[in-house]
Amino acid sequence: MPSFGSELKRQLAARTGDPGSLHRRAELAGLTDAAGTRDDSGTTIYTSSAAVARSVLRLLRSEFGLEPRLDRSGPDHFGRARYAVRAEGNRAVQATEELRSERERASREVGHAGVAYFRGAFQGAGSVTHPGYRRGHHLEFVHVDEEFIKRVARLARAPLRVVERRGRWVAYTKSADGVTILLSQMGLHEAVLEYEAWAVLGEAKANANRLTNFDAANAARTAVAAACQQEALQSLDPEGLPKALREMLELRLEHPYVSLAELARLGGLTKSAANHRLRRLLALSSWPPAISK
Repeated sequence: MPSFGSELKRQLAARTGDPGSLHRRAELAGLTDAAGTRDDSGTTIYTSSAAVARSVLRLLRSEFGLEPRLDRSGPDHFGRARYAVRAEGNRAVQATEELRSERERASREVGHAGVAYFRGAFQGAGSVTHPGYRRGHHLEFVHVDEEFIKRVARLARAPLRVVERRGRWVAYTKSADGVTILLSQMGLHEAVLEYEAWAVLGEAKANANRLTNFDAANAARTAVAAACQQEALQSLDPEGLPKALREMLELRLEHPYVSLAELARLGGLTKSAANHRLRRLLALSSWPPAISK
């Protein structure tokens, strides 16, 4: 089953292949910068997504009239199939120069061309965790080229932290808002809704857990207090007590865990009277016990 990030790349690639889509060259420029290598005879773009590979083929044909070659280049470091799209010849070299110009244009503007470049960069070098992932939210771009990563961070509509990690550069966000803003920037609105639904569910679960923990803590404190009070009351001599207090002592010892209201009902008293008698009994037993130093 494809990962959440792979499915989002498939959706972006399908949209790029639409002849009516705008700024397709800017998107191809971002994808080429993210996953391509250039040499004197042409360009090769590597991807583990079959959908992205097919999209690159269509774009090179429709935008530059090229006839690129698609090959399997072996598994990546995750064991996934890897595809290589290779375009060669003078026209391919010229296309590479035109894509460089397109990149510069997209980098200068924060409008549609910049968004298209950002979409292409994500298809080539981006990843995102599934909504509800137990380790939290995470969207990142990883590349060996610091300039590319900083360019992506400038085009992002949510702040991305840029760091160097094991010889590669990373721009990332761990914020739920940051992830949804960037998914929305790329036009992945269904993914945004899925993230927001998980966020609501997560908050509901957190509230339920807080209430459960609060109730459990209260129950534990009540049980401890009841046990300590029982111990204190058992130390009293009923024969030395007035009748009203003796009856309350016997009633409480017989029903150690009932509520004060229930205890008052069993004794035919008001709640206030039951509470007053219990307080007097505990005072006679030196409750609470003194803390030794």
